[in-house]
Amino acid sequence: MKKTIFLLGAALCLLSGCSNKVRYRTAGGWLFSEDRKPIALYQTYLEGTCSSGFAGFGKGCSDTNSKLLRCNLNADNTLTCVEDAAANAFLNKDIPER
Repeated sequence: MKKTIFLLGAALCLLSGCSNKVRYRTAGGWLFSEDRKPIALYQTYLEGTCSSGFAGFGKGCSDTNSKLLRCNLNADNTLTCVEDAAANAFLNKDIPER
């Protein structure tokens, strides 16, 4: 019985391929003050699920969303980052509005 369940699970994994969560940085840019000092860093990235597929089938990414992260520069040169919910809702119509 255990062998049958194991073989069934292995076959299902091979047919569906292995998928994993990914995050790709797409762009970024600094926001400067009037005296050209950096204030904040804006990072955009793509987040989703990608699969290597099996024998060329099921390969690629799905369920991807573009995201925007705003990082404020602190006095000690550290960054405090938060997601920009309004920009994320604008970029991705499938994300529910709050």
